[in-house]
Amino acid sequence: MWGLIVALVMIAAGGFYSSTSSQALAVVQSNSGREVAAEMALYRQAVIDYFSAHDLRGTSVSIEALKSAKALPSWSVLYQQSDRLIWDNYRDQDGIIYIYSTALPSTNITADLNQLSGNSLLVGVYRHGKSTLQSGIFGDTGIPVAALAGRGIADGAPLWIAMTQ
Repeated sequence: MWGLIVALVMIAAGGFYSSTSSQALAVVQSNSGREVAAEMALYRQAVIDYFSAHDLRGTSVSIEALKSAKALPSWSVLYQQSDRLIWDNYRDQDGIIYIYSTALPSTNITADLNQLSGNSLLVGVYRHGKSTLQSGIFGDTGIPVAALAGRGIADGAPLWIAMTQ
């Protein structure tokens, strides 16, 4: 009889632990998504600042150039751990700036990017075989992304479009 009671208590404790662990994991993943999205937003602003000061077209700016131009804050993780950077950029001949990930982030950050951007039409994902930005909110935005063809962007990679200020 005591064995049965002990077994039931152990099962109940295991169930409680499992449910709290999965809830904690969901919170950690949510925070991770927000952090990655905030990192992309910081990188985006640094690239915009750089291209606002340097009117270059048909090119990208390197992380080293962002650092030396002081466009990227030295306190940021991007500045301190730039060897693990997953963000890249390209400015086309028309002056449109594309900020995208070179590899898919470990967690889906689309909702976090939408929240950071105020549900901007300029936030979405890059899709192979599509010539326009695909938004989680607006669907096919009609915004051309043909300038990114051949740049080796992963299918489904986050993409945030910008212009200089």
